[in-house]
Amino acid sequence: MSGPKCYRYTVDAARLQQRLEAERQQRERAECQQAIARLHAEWSALPRALAELQQRYPAESLTVDLTSPAPPPDDTLDAARPYRDRLAQRLRQARADLQRLSERAAANHAAKTLLAELSRDAAAPRPAAEVLQASGAPTPGEDRHAEWQRLFARLNDADRDQPPAALIELHEAFLTAASVRRAEALAAELRRRIQHLNHVQRTALDRQRRQEEQDAARRYAQQVIGDTLVELGYEVEPGFATLFVEGGVAHIQQPDWGDYYVRLRVQPEAGDLNLNVVRVSEARAAVSNEQVRRDREMEEQWCAAHRELLQRLAEQGIASQPLRAHAPGELPVQCVRPDTVQRPSRARGRPTGGRLRRREL
Repeated sequence: MSGPKCYRYTVDAARLQQRLEAERQQRERAECQQAIARLHAEWSALPRALAELQQRYPAESLTVDLTSPAPPPDDTLDAARPYRDRLAQRLRQARADLQRLSERAAANHAAKTLLAELSRDAAAPRPAAEVLQASGAPTPGEDRHAEWQRLFARLNDADRDQPPAALIELHEAFLTAASVRRAEALAAELRRRIQHLNHVQRTALDRQRRQEEQDAARRYAQQVIGDTLVELGYEVEPGFATLFVEGGVAHIQQPDWGDYYVRLRVQPEAGDLNLNVVRVSEARAAVSNEQVRRDREMEEQWCAAHRELLQRLAEQGIASQPLRAHAPGELPVQCVRPDTVQRPSRARGRPTGGRLRRREL
């Protein structure tokens, strides 16, 4: 029976996961390439940092290995992912080497300054502690900066790229705190704030993942249903291109259907699909018995056609649960004005099947 019908369609979980995995790999590959480009930019700054350090301490002999890992032979995800990780690890190691080099150079410079001060003939020699403080020994501010770097490393990537203004203000207050007690309180607040930001980010990512699954299911339904209609020889309205993604109404037609169309009304958020035969006509006169007979024949033809369509969709992971169905002729075929139907065109694709044949029920 194929009068007006309503179905609840669902996408097979395994097919959906395949689609999600393909999209995830495509997205991860793009993100991986962006990360590699960013790491290369950060790596290119290291020689300049080494040169500036050497200029600051010209008496020191400063060398560090700044050889980056060899790039992968191709740009596939399987090759790019380990290269990104090696590059990031090598960058961290090079930065740590530079930091140790800087600390050693500063310590050597401080020691030389101390020896020079102690050996100088002066009327009132200064204590060694005073000389060390004046010559660049670590200060509380430097200790706080190191603590901030440790805390900041725990922050999620999104907020690290664009830190919230409140976090920046808290960071500045921590670095400039007038007392140790105040600095400790601000450090505790920084830890709480970073934990909260990470929780918010995890929640947002979970919500994004669920939305991505819903969007992927809609895109899969759109692609599979569109391709199946092409294979079966249907022509579709322009609005069909986003019907199962955004929802709405569209019409499909076989080339030999004349004034008849099948109207599809889709609610993708619920997975509801309404199907009914419509006839385009300007006339508003009473329908003749001959017209009623033709309408019924068209619904019977669509009866066989829509069963084949649903079977093809089920084979590709889109199941259809009937919610409501009417037999041919049970309800009058809806008559619609010509301006409510755009001229369908054959969708692009491989025409692997011919037009649907009329079948007897």
